[in-house]
Amino acid sequence: MTHRREQIYQFTLPTPFLVGPVHVYLICGESLTLVDTGPLTKKAKEILENELKKLGFTFQDVERVVLTHHHPDHVGLTAQFPSALKIGHPYLKTWLQKNDSFFQRYQQFFDALYQENGVPADLIEKTVQSNSGYLKHTVKTDLDVCVTNGDDLTGLTGWKVFEVPGHAQTHILLMREVDRVAIGGDVLLSTISSNALLEPPMEERMERPKTLLQYRRSLKQIRELELKVLLPGHGDIITNVDELIEQRLQGHLKRAKVIKKLLANYRWTANQISSILFQEKHIKEPTLTFSETMGHLDLLLELGEINVTKEKGIYLYYNE
Repeated sequence: MTHRREQIYQFTLPTPFLVGPVHVYLICGESLTLVDTGPLTKKAKEILENELKKLGFTFQDVERVVLTHHHPDHVGLTAQFPSALKIGHPYLKTWLQKNDSFFQRYQQFFDALYQENGVPADLIEKTVQSNSGYLKHTVKTDLDVCVTNGDDLTGLTGWKVFEVPGHAQTHILLMREVDRVAIGGDVLLSTISSNALLEPPMEERMERPKTLLQYRRSLKQIRELELKVLLPGHGDIITNVDELIEQRLQGHLKRAKVIKKLLANYRWTANQISSILFQEKHIKEPTLTFSETMGHLDLLLELGEINVTKEKGIYLYYNE
C-alpha cells in the first residue's frame, strides 16, 4: 500500500499458536519502521529476513520497531533488532522486561480469580502452564519510547497512535491520517472475533480490567475514526471496517443473551457457564474460554440483566 513515497509491505509469518500465521508490516517512509516482529521461532526469523532482503534491507537497517501489543506472536523477535528504537504502550515495558514481581502477581491474580469462580484445581494448573508459556516465547528486551492516545508516531509524520485496550491492555492502533489507513494488530480481524483476554491490573490495588467492556469501547472509538482500510495482525485486509465493527458488537450482545437464558432460575459459577457454552473446548483451552465467559458476564452485569452473589467464597451468577 503506497502513499506518495511511503510504502507499506505486509509480511506473513508462521506461528506455533492456534491463531495461525501473523502479519507484520514494514513502513518505508521517513524511517524504516517495522510494526510487530512475529514469533520467536527459527522459521519466522528466516522468512522475515528473506522478505527484508528482497527489498534490499537487513535487520540492522530497521530504525524503529512499533509493537501493537505484548502477545508473543507479535513481539517474539523484538530482541533481534537491538539497534532499532522500540515503541509501544507504557504497559508493554513490563512484559518486554519480563518483570519477575509482575509475573508473580500475575499468577496470584489468576489463582484467586479462578478459585472464586469455581474452576477446579486441574484446570487451574493447565492455565498456569499456558500463562507461563509466554516467558518461553519471548526474549528479554526493553521499550525505548512510550506512546499513548493521540500521540504522533515518532519518525513517521502523519501517523497517530490510539489506545485500544480489550484484547490486550497494551494494545495500540496506528493510523495514517491523510488516507485513514490503519495498522490494527488484533483489535479487529476479518474472520474471527478477537477474544477480550482477562488480565490482572497493571498496578496493585487497582480493579480487575473488565476487558470485554474495554474492547467494546475501543471498537466504538475506532468506528469514529472512519477508517478506509485496516491492516490486521491476522487474516484478510479489512475495507468494511464500520460494518465489521457493528457485527462484532452485535455478536457480543447475542452471546450475552444466550448466557442470560442459561441463568434463568439457576445460580451458576462462571466455570459452570463456560463448561456449558464451550463443552470440550473449555477443558482444552480454559484460558480462552474463561475469558470469553467472564467478559460476557461483565457485560450482562453492566447492562443490569443479571445479578451476582458470593457464597462460601464462590461467585454465583443468576437471573431471577
